[in-house]
Amino acid sequence: MTSSLLARLRHFGRRAAEGWRRPRAGAEGTQEERRVILVLSGGGLRGLVHVGAWRALLEEGIRPDVIVGTSIGALVGTAAAAGADWDQVEQAARSVVRKEIAALDRRVLLLNGVRRPALFRGEVLRRYMEGLIPVRSFQDLVVPLQVNAVNLGTGEMRWFGSPVGGEEVDPTADLLDAVWASSAVPTFYAPVEIDGSFYVDGGILDTFALRRAAVLGATWILAIDATTEGVGEDPADLIDEGMLAINERVFGIVSGARRRAVLESWSGPPLTIVRPAAGHIPAFDFDFNDYLVDEGYQATRDALSGPEAARHLGTATRALRAS
Repeated sequence: MTSSLLARLRHFGRRAAEGWRRPRAGAEGTQEERRVILVLSGGGLRGLVHVGAWRALLEEGIRPDVIVGTSIGALVGTAAAAGADWDQVEQAARSVVRKEIAALDRRVLLLNGVRRPALFRGEVLRRYMEGLIPVRSFQDLVVPLQVNAVNLGTGEMRWFGSPVGGEEVDPTADLLDAVWASSAVPTFYAPVEIDGSFYVDGGILDTFALRRAAVLGATWILAIDATTEGVGEDPADLIDEGMLAINERVFGIVSGARRRAVLESWSGPPLTIVRPAAGHIPAFDFDFNDYLVDEGYQATRDALSGPEAARHLGTATRALRAS
C-alpha cells in the first residue's frame, strides 16, 4: 500500500472522527465508584482496529471494568475478556485470509442456490473463533463481557454474558455460540440457533452499543468505532460490484443514522469515541489487515494521550491497572 493511500485513509477517517464529549455535571464519580466500559462496534473486517486498540490499552496498563461488543467487536472483545495471548491474537488478525472466516458455501452456485441461508459457511467462522478464544463459558472470563444478538423470530435484542448492573442478560448460553450469533451478518452468515431460537448479528438493532454501556452503570465510556457512514462512493460503481456491496452500503446507511441519532441526543456518562481511519475500507477486504491493526492502535494511543483522557484517567488509572 502506498504512503499516499495511507495518508488519504487517515485524512478521511480523522475528518469523520468524533472527539471527546463533555460530561454532565457530577457524572465523573469518585475513584471508588468508577466503572469504565469499553464498547467495541461491529464493522466486518474493519473491526481489526479493535485488536490494535486493545494493544494500546495493554501498553498503558489499563483494563476496563466491562467490555460490550457487537459482531466482530464481540469476537475481539471476548478474546480480550478471556485473557488471550495478545501476541497470538494480533498475529492471527494480521494474517487472516478469506478462507479462514469467509469460506464460500459452494452450493450457493448451484441451481436454486439462492435458497441457501447465506453466502459463507458459518461453521468455518466458528472454528476460527475456537482457535482465538481460550475459554468456553462467560464464567471463565477475566473481564466481564456482554455481547448482543437479534432474535430472528421476535425481532428482539438479546444480551449474553456476565451479569452487570442488574440488567437482563443470559450468562448460561454457550460462549462461542453467543459470539457466533452476534457475528452472523445476514446474507453473509446463516442465523445461529440458541435454545431453540435463531439469532443474527446484533448490529441489526445496535452495532455500537453506547446505550447499553450507559445502563450498565458506566461512569466513563471508551468506544472504538469501526462502522461506516454508508455514503461517499459513487453508487454506479457500487452497483457494478453487485448485491453484496449494495447490501453492505444499506447496512452502513442504517447503522450510521442510528449512531448519529444516539450521539445527537446523548445525555449519558462521559464518552470518548475513537474512530480509526477505516470507514472507507470494505467489510470483507483482506488487503488492509496490517493497516487496520496499526491504525486502531495509533488512534487509541492518540485518544489516551489527549488532555481529556488525562483528566478522566489520571486519578483512575491505578484502579484500572491489570494486576
